[in-house]
Amino acid sequence: MIQLINDFKTIQIAYFFVDIDQKAYAVHRYLLPRLMTSSTDHITSRQQMSKQMEELYGAYIKARTERMGNLSVMSFVLTFVDPKIVKDPDLFDQAMALFDQVIFSHERFNQDVFDDEKRMLIEQWETLKDKKRSYARERFTSLFFEGDNYGYPLSGTLKDIKKIKIKQMETYYQHMFSKQRVYVVTNGHTEGLDLAPIGHKFGDQTLEYPLITSFRAPREVKMVTEETDMQQAIVKMGYILPIYRHDALYDASVILDIILGGYPESRLFKVIREEEGLCYDISSSYDYYKGVVMISSGIDLSKVDHALKSIQDLVENIKTGGITGEELLHAKAYYIHQIKSSLDSQSTLTKRAFVREMLHYQETIEEKIQKIENVRLEDVEKAASMLVLDTIYVLKGGAA
Repeated sequence: MIQLINDFKTIQIAYFFVDIDQKAYAVHRYLLPRLMTSSTDHITSRQQMSKQMEELYGAYIKARTERMGNLSVMSFVLTFVDPKIVKDPDLFDQAMALFDQVIFSHERFNQDVFDDEKRMLIEQWETLKDKKRSYARERFTSLFFEGDNYGYPLSGTLKDIKKIKIKQMETYYQHMFSKQRVYVVTNGHTEGLDLAPIGHKFGDQTLEYPLITSFRAPREVKMVTEETDMQQAIVKMGYILPIYRHDALYDASVILDIILGGYPESRLFKVIREEEGLCYDISSSYDYYKGVVMISSGIDLSKVDHALKSIQDLVENIKTGGITGEELLHAKAYYIHQIKSSLDSQSTLTKRAFVREMLHYQETIEEKIQKIENVRLEDVEKAASMLVLDTIYVLKGGAA
């Protein structure tokens, strides 16, 4: 168990269930947090669950499923007001009793809740084409990460969802405690509270599958264009950047992404949007688990070809020494500001503690900031030189 003592008005208790990412269990892991937080063996409806939370001074549980490299992570984070603030000495025990139900009390799942969650998920998939940006994101992801688990929907496919049965969910749930590594994080003013039972609720499972950060080599550029009924175009571009979380050039790669399209003063925003007026919005993101940079933009229909060329030219300019010292200084300042700002976010600190524990990452905030300060222009240029365009996806207006 990881105990963080921080000066927040709320306390967080978080459980992170980590397992290998497998297509066969994608829908199980996506639906499970929704089912577990909607009802229990003793709380039989969402309405009852909401009432229980309200009675705990508006406590809430955030549950989600995400991918981290080759691993799948289900997280459950309970947040409730510090008992000292409301002067309720029973609050901690009551909150933990409810959280225990959410995590452990599921001999059976509520059939109505299961049917509702399954129906809503099916509807999301069946109406996906109507949500242009979501559809474009899904199509691009399947193309760029073709053959990789990242290219498989986090929720499972529509076929997976339609055929899942409640009994399969119950069987998966019953086995999850013995098969998965569980990380526990407490965050807030927990001094004087009895945390020992929390740390002993799970076995001492080791993480059988270590975190692997890897992706394929670049291929000849794959470009796919689709038409739909809309008045603009959505463009997504995937670049391979074979630099991962543990690599020496990691911080340089983060800075590169900031300079490219990671903040309002980025090159893509200032040049493609502001100076050339080719798009409505544009940004980039760096995935350090897969070693890729992805660019996303909403573009005027008449300017798609021009915008694609301008974006590629801009990236090529950055690759060939086009980064300035001023850009580096501004990007470093922004990166450091983001880190310092995150210290005010309880949820960010809780998640960070889990990630640091899983990755055996010991660096302090001060050491991290110094490391960023030490990044040289040539480090960023070296990272930039490794960018290789791999996939282009365009969804544009033109067909109903």
